[in-house]
Amino acid sequence: MFAPKYRAYGISAWGMAAVLGPVLGTIWELMWLSGFCLVVLFFFLPESSASNIIYRRTARLRKVAHTGDIPLRCGPEIEAENMSGKDIAMMVLIRPFSLTFTEPVLLALNLYIALLYALLYIWFESFPIVFGGFYGFDDGEIGLAFLGILVGALITLPPFWWFLHVHTEPKFDENGDLTPELRLPPACVGGFCVTICLFWFGWTARPSVHWIVPIIGSGLFSIGAFLLFNSVLNYIGDAYPKYAASAFAGNDLMRSSFGAAFPLFAGAMYNNLGVPWASSTLAFLSMLFIPVPFILIRWGKQLRMRSKMARHDI
Repeated sequence: MFAPKYRAYGISAWGMAAVLGPVLGTIWELMWLSGFCLVVLFFFLPESSASNIIYRRTARLRKVAHTGDIPLRCGPEIEAENMSGKDIAMMVLIRPFSLTFTEPVLLALNLYIALLYALLYIWFESFPIVFGGFYGFDDGEIGLAFLGILVGALITLPPFWWFLHVHTEPKFDENGDLTPELRLPPACVGGFCVTICLFWFGWTARPSVHWIVPIIGSGLFSIGAFLLFNSVLNYIGDAYPKYAASAFAGNDLMRSSFGAAFPLFAGAMYNNLGVPWASSTLAFLSMLFIPVPFILIRWGKQLRMRSKMARHDI
């Protein structure tokens, strides 16, 4: 749907939704919005798979073309005919797992994004404790406390697009390709933003400090999450273009699993440790992954060259 040069703009729009969905929506509102999008996309979203487009075009040409005894066939059609049920199962069900756990680069990045999801949903559990318990907000006002995350994301978008236009786009070669590691500098900034946010929020969320201070700090999380999501997902698409769907599927499974599981113990953690040390624990966890984009910028190309799945030509 997007050329690699402009893919980051599309992912940034998706990333905004991923970060801001929990901020703006209730379950009913998200269901209405999703239902509307489902209907619109079902009827109006054009096919974007190159293989499917070529197959459909070949099928149309077969109806009108006269090729004698040699029927028109296309590469994807021939490839599909040579695939067994086992091959299809391996591609659809096994490859996302095998890619994740046999590619050290993918495993590190998937764990980072999964941890980010886990931190986000654990941290959200502290908002009723802080703003309801410390500051006396009612349920509606607690909902408004999440708007700092919205503001942080909106502030991030224009300078990030400027960075893409000025610094990233000119580095694409004449074939429209970019060295994957050039996607990662924003992630270096994003990792620090998440850690600073958690420390800031944990140690300023107290009755003696005005409620606006932790809300301002919360905006740093959306800045960090936005930069990390965009950088990591674009890196995966550039480094593993042939297996991008499987790589993204593995990333999605891991982050969704972490996001679902970690909040189960969030309440107990905040009640037992208290807001300052519970948030600090999350901050220390986030610090463990800060070096990941720096390592990949320095040694990512060497790691890709050793991989059987990653791209070697750039």
